[in-house]
Amino acid sequence: MKVESFAKKGELMMHLEDFENENIQIKLRNFPHEMVGDVTGIYKPDEWYLAKLVKSESIGIWVENPCYKRTMIRNEEGRAIPKEEQVEETCITNLLIRWEFISSVITFPDQTRVGVDKKAHLIGFQPDID
Repeated sequence: MKVESFAKKGELMMHLEDFENENIQIKLRNFPHEMVGDVTGIYKPDEWYLAKLVKSESIGIWVENPCYKRTMIRNEEGRAIPKEEQVEETCITNLLIRWEFISSVITFPDQTRVGVDKKAHLIGFQPDID
């Protein structure tokens, strides 16, 4: 397990390229309140999150939200879909988290399979409410 600091973003971006399409853990900071919830799949921004890294860029990292829910209200031609025919579906989305909202990243270079430990939540999965 390796914890990365963000003092040298360029070096980190190059390092993260080695982990594209693999799970990483992310610690957020100053995450905007309006981004918490179903759209991002981030419900407890003060906790660690486990996510599949899609891409690392100069502006931030793209991670996968495997549980995004949407209801189509218009068809491909732009016509309204009647309410009784609208169906909620779950789909995979990619979410950009800007560097300014990331405190730390943990990569797992020696692991072939990464599960969720006690400290991390999966992006997209709503946590149990006690």
